Amino acid sequence: MFKPIIPVLAGIGLVAAGCSDNNNDNDGITVAINCSGTQVTPERLFLQQLGFDRVIIKWRGNVDGGPEADNVCFGTDMAALPASSKTQATVTATGHSEVLLTGLQPGTTYYYSVGGAGSASDTHYFHTAPAVGELPADGNTRIWIVGDSGVGGTGDPEAGYVRDGFMTFASNNGDEAADLFLMLGDNAYNQGTDMEHQAAIFDVYTDLLATTPVWPTIGNHEMGSFGTSMASSPDDYAVIGNGNSGGPDPAPDSPMPYLNIFTLPTSGEVGGLPSGTEQYYSFDYANIHIVSLDSQLSIRDDDNRAAMMQWLKDDLMSHSQDWTIVIYHHPPYTKGSHDSDKELGGIDQPIFAIREEFTPIFEQYGVDLAYAGHSHIYERSYYINGNTGLSTTFDAATMAELNDDDQPASGQGNEAYTQIARNGMDDKVVYTVAGNGGKVTYTTEGFPHPANFFSQLELGSVVLDIDENRLQASFVDVNGAVLDYFVMTR
Repeated sequence: MFKPIIPVLAGIGLVAAGCSDNNNDNDGITVAINCSGTQVTPERLFLQQLGFDRVIIKWRGNVDGGPEADNVCFGTDMAALPASSKTQATVTATGHSEVLLTGLQPGTTYYYSVGGAGSASDTHYFHTAPAVGELPADGNTRIWIVGDSGVGGTGDPEAGYVRDGFMTFASNNGDEAADLFLMLGDNAYNQGTDMEHQAAIFDVYTDLLATTPVWPTIGNHEMGSFGTSMASSPDDYAVIGNGNSGGPDPAPDSPMPYLNIFTLPTSGEVGGLPSGTEQYYSFDYANIHIVSLDSQLSIRDDDNRAAMMQWLKDDLMSHSQDWTIVIYHHPPYTKGSHDSDKELGGIDQPIFAIREEFTPIFEQYGVDLAYAGHSHIYERSYYINGNTGLSTTFDAATMAELNDDDQPASGQGNEAYTQIARNGMDDKVVYTVAGNGGKVTYTTEGFPHPANFFSQLELGSVVLDIDENRLQASFVDVNGAVLDYFVMTR
């Protein structure tokens, strides 16, 4: 039976935003009292569960080799963090410290000091989400998406090139930073150990993670075994060999480092329907609803897969956001380093489950975009519906949104997609494989997949720019150039 994995956050401090301590001197002048600790630079620092009124700040270690920080001070003035904001951290079994801040104001920039200094560095801040359903002050939400970036953390520089490409793109397009950072699995090669997470994530995206919430999904390499695990429980996480990349995490936490590193919502803390497990979850940001599915573990067990499918249906029916995005690891339509027509000895069985059982749910319940990794390539489908079979069963005439010439529409120029398709229904999805965040490898027989409009072996990432009535998805290379894009309007 399905056993939910529920993180324990007991004892994490709850504080109200904007509070300050004041002291009246003998002349009746009010003097603010700021925090008086010393700022620590952790070896890993990242933001979790950022919403319109909350955030979790999580860290571990001290790059200077001194004591680890045990508290946070925060406020809206970088130079004056009030003493009353000081919040003690809870330490997990695997040595992470985390602080939950609540009562924050929507759409507001807060600065923070890990260690409780009275001022913050200009790289330690976060910006709360707008109220649910509202737009950011500039009208645009920018989302950065990478897949299979972990391979770049094993000594190869590719993930850094992809990161820099996004930074160049952002600088050239409004100088706007990412509001959300989504990771499509295989975030830490080869076996998803704690040390590999450090090298592939925290040492690569250091500055971004200190300011931008990261939302991951589970890939096959998160389960150890050099990516070959077909287990359905995180308790079966295993490391092959005795190299220097670490091993299972200690009890009482899960042996799976992914679940111990990230603190993901289980009870609808940031919107969405409670899932009861960190393996899959959903959340709201501005006018966007995002779902992360577990295509590695839950999907391999009949009962757990059925539970996740029912939760997905209920979750998609329960929200009223303008846009809906789903992320998971195993792509339903690919001819890259994995072939969605072949199960590869069962390792790729989740590809078939996603295509046969989950894509009909996406299309029935109004999902707009679906993102996967796994294949080390970029592939983007047409705006499609109903392809649950092998690539040979794809029929563009009946499954793709067509243009005025009865050809599959590109999503570009005067062929932009509309959320309500020409048939009068919101029943089509654009499926993208973005497993090119750390390496590109090769293609398989039948490349390109006939459901895909654009396929290219090129390092890069995806940037989404979303406002009230328009969404643009861009494939950005390591130079910041846009190689593919599509537009969807409401």
